[in-house]
Amino acid sequence: MRMRFLVCVTTILLAGAAWAQQMCPDPNTCGGCNLPKECCQGGGDLVFECATAPPDFTILLDDGTQVDLTAVKGVPANFSVAGLTVNSLTIGNASFSPFTIGDSNANARFTTSDGGQCVGVSNFSGLVLPNPIVVAGRALTLSKSNPFFCRSPARDILCFQVKGQVGAPFPSLTNCTPDRVEYACGTVH
Repeated sequence: MRMRFLVCVTTILLAGAAWAQQMCPDPNTCGGCNLPKECCQGGGDLVFECATAPPDFTILLDDGTQVDLTAVKGVPANFSVAGLTVNSLTIGNASFSPFTIGDSNANARFTTSDGGQCVGVSNFSGLVLPNPIVVAGRALTLSKSNPFFCRSPARDILCFQVKGQVGAPFPSLTNCTPDRVEYACGTVH
């Protein structure tokens, strides 16, 4: 019993050190030590910057769907989310407390390959970023710089810029050769 306790304490300390270095512990170290399952897992949507444009970015959704984002200028947005209270948002292994979007740009930032648009958003009220998080096996830190909100016939998503494990390996994407992970996103409910 003492040996198991020592192994668990050591594992917890190592996991904490790994988080501090923006890395997830080996998934095998989570078993039997009461560490949260999320320390080793986390699905979610990632936005990859494309090496050549268009598209400028591709969102790889948790279900494997790819949505291409193409930058536009001077195109009026067909929606506004200013004043929208986000009650439910999960990105990777992190759940957000309710918060309100203060401002929504009047012009679209991107058009999407699934018939939608994305707008820049800012001036959040009550937003606390749960850092660090794990999205698709990558330890990431969210930033309030340059977030955007996408609305399409299928879903609404909110994306935050990320730092951390943003380099290779990358998945094979249809219309994009990834250069880096730029954003992590979640479906807004």
